[in-house]
Amino acid sequence: MRRVLASAVLALSIGGLVAPAASAAPAPVSGQVAVSAADDLAAARNCRAGDNHDEVAAKFISRCKKGSIRREFPTDRLSRTLGEIFAGKQAGDRDDVKAWKLLNDRRFDK
Repeated sequence: MRRVLASAVLALSIGGLVAPAASAAPAPVSGQVAVSAADDLAAARNCRAGDNHDEVAAKFISRCKKGSIRREFPTDRLSRTLGEIFAGKQAGDRDDVKAWKLLNDRRFDK
């Protein structure tokens, strides 16, 4: 018993235990439904503009913001991705600065 315990402590102290490979996904148990990658992505989406740079502004607004934001939001920025708006904000474009500010304004959260 002492040998087993001592070898386990030694293995832990030198990092002998390795996590299973990430590519080995467990098979679904009977009665469970396999979830597709698209469903995982949709469920994982949050409503922070900084975390959704690949989403188009109009879709982000529809999903996460109140409709009243559209009164102030620059209409030519609705078809751009949030990443493009962020890059424009970094470059100093006034409309992109305003759009990014509105996207992050908590007053318009649903």
